[in-house]
Amino acid sequence: MQKNNETYDIIKENSSSQPGLPPDEPNHFSHRHVGSIAAAHSLHDMYAGFLPPLLPILIENLGLSNLGGGILTLFFSLPSLFQPLIGSLADRHNLRILVILAPFITGTLMSLLGLVTTPVVMMAMLILAGLSSASLHAIGPALNSKYAGQKLGKSMSFWVIAGTMGYALGSILLVTVYDFLGLSKLPVLAIGGAIASVLIWFGLKNANTCADSSIKQRNSPKNWGRILKVMLPLAFIAVTRAMMTVMLSTYFPAFLRERGASTWVSGAGLTMLLVAGAFGSYVVGSLSDRFSRVHILGFVTTALFSSMLVFLRTDNWLQIPMILLIGFLQIAAFPVLMAMVQDSIIEDRAFINGLFLSINFVGTSLAIPLVGRLADLYSFQTAFQLAAWILPFGLLGLGWVYRINKSSRLV
Repeated sequence: MQKNNETYDIIKENSSSQPGLPPDEPNHFSHRHVGSIAAAHSLHDMYAGFLPPLLPILIENLGLSNLGGGILTLFFSLPSLFQPLIGSLADRHNLRILVILAPFITGTLMSLLGLVTTPVVMMAMLILAGLSSASLHAIGPALNSKYAGQKLGKSMSFWVIAGTMGYALGSILLVTVYDFLGLSKLPVLAIGGAIASVLIWFGLKNANTCADSSIKQRNSPKNWGRILKVMLPLAFIAVTRAMMTVMLSTYFPAFLRERGASTWVSGAGLTMLLVAGAFGSYVVGSLSDRFSRVHILGFVTTALFSSMLVFLRTDNWLQIPMILLIGFLQIAAFPVLMAMVQDSIIEDRAFINGLFLSINFVGTSLAIPLVGRLADLYSFQTAFQLAAWILPFGLLGLGWVYRINKSSRLV
């Protein structure tokens, strides 16, 4: 990847103002800060990972359709619309407390979710948990990149690995506690979120979410022409990945149950998918610091499309290696996309990160009822196949990115 010298000049000028970074060392990788942020992401997403395996249980217990159950998850995703606003505020004010408290808030709400029998209360709890999630995901990656030096792809892979492993643990933890103790014992799991937030506070007590150029930017309007130039092709790519993301996260346990798996096996299948994705994130994210991010994403997209089609034609134990391969490829693309976003507008990292994640969440949120409706009318297998065939259109978006950014040396 060709480096933008102006970017690193800006970092160098302002590195002395960053708490936790040694003066005049723009290449410094702060393991304490990056590790603490990753821990917050991991513990938070562990509790967020309760929702997919809990969804078929709620659908069965409450007599919901697949569409109705999928709509419940929209209330968790809805607050992601506020991520650009949260990110913009974090660029100007130190909002590290929202990163610190995320495991406690989301952990408490998600642990109590299975006890709620009133739809209105359940929706309210999902919205509050979604606000906690939106805050963490808007601020965390930008704060992470601030303490990553030049190892941006690597730091984004740490961020994604932490969240993926947490999500995977949450899935298997939920189905295990459910099978052995039942829904009534889930609230005890909230204790872990409270302990995690206390420990993360010590790791981030001197961290600062403010952008390096926050004083200058406070009085300067955002360059929306530049922002649109960066975000339009990335938004197109996110849309082409939306159905695939929903199938391999929200509905994957239900998809496996449709294929004959038990509740525990369906949760374990999601865990395998996510664990493989954690390895994919590290390998591909690190490679993107050395090679063209666009070329890497093109290869990953093509390979994922092929793997999904092969999975539909496998049975029994042969599904296991295909699940691992699909997980490796699916999640591997995300740190590369996030690194591209972070590369683009360094002076407003939290804002541009929040904007990208908001677009991504909107796309997946719209895909949730679509996939649910397709499953009600046909089957999850049909929805899975359609999601696979939409993926190659993302190559058009990658070509768009390459053409636009070639002159600005971002490819």
